[in-house]
Amino acid sequence: MTCKNCEHVLEEGASFCEKCGAKVVKNRITFKLLMQELFASFGLDSLYASTFKKMFTKPQEVLQDYLDGARKKYVNPFAYLAVGAALSLIVFNFFSKEFIEVNNSFNLSRTEELKKKANMDISKLSGLSKKKVTKLKREQKQAQLTLQMGDTYFDYFVRYFNIISFLFIPFYALISNLTFRKPNNYGEHIIMNSYIQGTTMYISIIFFLMAMLITPKLYPFSTLAFIIYYLYAFGKLYELNTKQYILKLLRFCLVSILLIVVMALVIGIISIAIGIVLGYKNPKVLV
Repeated sequence: MTCKNCEHVLEEGASFCEKCGAKVVKNRITFKLLMQELFASFGLDSLYASTFKKMFTKPQEVLQDYLDGARKKYVNPFAYLAVGAALSLIVFNFFSKEFIEVNNSFNLSRTEELKKKANMDISKLSGLSKKKVTKLKREQKQAQLTLQMGDTYFDYFVRYFNIISFLFIPFYALISNLTFRKPNNYGEHIIMNSYIQGTTMYISIIFFLMAMLITPKLYPFSTLAFIIYYLYAFGKLYELNTKQYILKLLRFCLVSILLIVVMALVIGIISIAIGIVLGYKNPKVLV
């Protein structure tokens, strides 16, 4: 047997070439082998597997150990989140058409109504007043703009899912910080949420694949699964009893609603401002 890199004669059963140091490859390339080499290239092979396993079975150990300083036992929280986001990005992009269809199916009647208005041939309608025609044209343009914005949103969401995942971590950390408060500070909640969100990426992938193969109605349940796992992880960390679980769930819902309302108001104000600017640049949109 010789080395396939330098052709040095190897001893039987050798794992590495003593001349060039290359690893002796004996097995064919498989998907499992590719994933092992991918994780190994980032130093995430066994470390990632053990972190991933514990985040499902004993999340409190990962979170508490890392915060206490035992940081060589687990993958860095941001690297852990990055791997989960990257795998989600691959799946959502590969099935991008199905992903958009699954999300649009939640409000199918509204989407169909918008498409009907957007594709309506107003010129073929007769017996309408000038005022009615003007109104229909305005509604048609609004429907076209709404559909275009929806497609643009999903396109950017799928394309930049990994970046969006990181941008939302401060928001999730704020929710958990306000929900569970002491003894951990906001910075520590960012670490904990990075681990938790990195794990929920796999829940999202599973529910998406189930929704794609079985029925789109399953996908909304991924949000419920997120909340259950979220409370499970923090409940284990803070050793909550049943009563405390219920109180924290109520607090979590209240905090989430308040922050979402604030975000909606901010986004609404920004959207109005953008609409005004676009209206001045393209007055026909507002006609």
